[in-house]
Amino acid sequence: MNTPETSSGPRAVLTGADILGAAAFLVFGPISVASPARAWLVVAFSLVYVLRVLVTTYVTVQRPVTCAEAGLVGGWMFVIHATMGFVAAHVSAVLDGWTVLGVVLYVFGSWMNTNSELQRRAWKARPENAGHLYTRGLFRWCRHPNYLGDTLLFTGFAAVTGSWVALVIPAIMAAGFVFAAIPALDRRLQEHYGEEFLAWAAKTRRYIPLVW
Repeated sequence: MNTPETSSGPRAVLTGADILGAAAFLVFGPISVASPARAWLVVAFSLVYVLRVLVTTYVTVQRPVTCAEAGLVGGWMFVIHATMGFVAAHVSAVLDGWTVLGVVLYVFGSWMNTNSELQRRAWKARPENAGHLYTRGLFRWCRHPNYLGDTLLFTGFAAVTGSWVALVIPAIMAAGFVFAAIPALDRRLQEHYGEEFLAWAAKTRRYIPLVW
């Protein structure tokens, strides 16, 4: 029988929060935006993110998901969707160069996040790699490319809303990664992989290649 930590319950919480967040986005969403193109962009970004979270939750994440983690991440996703929709609903500006930059960041960040997880999953699936730390692919450039990808994609999402206010979302996200998520995950990786992690950490930046 499944334990509370490995059961499908926490994943269902994540799924429900993601769907509710998308619903909140549509409720608060960019119905009043003067530019139909901007409205379609932000709606598309929200829906693409929903699909990405579903794939991550049920396909790429192979570790147990606790109820606490599901509640925290799910609540944050709800806030993201609702905030982006509400902010975009009060912007009347037409598309501009910042919008183009936002699209590029969103696409690249989404690719970085998803591809890094798929690379690691494929490598971990090989029997000869069991018990070893994955340090190839995007993980050669920084220890947490999935976190960097999320930061980039939501910076792009914020730019596409047309309001600087939306940048509070990626700013909070980056702070959470730097001061909480990355230190905690690095500690767990060091405990689990020992010298293998230390050798990798000595030559690989945590979050931003060549910077930190």
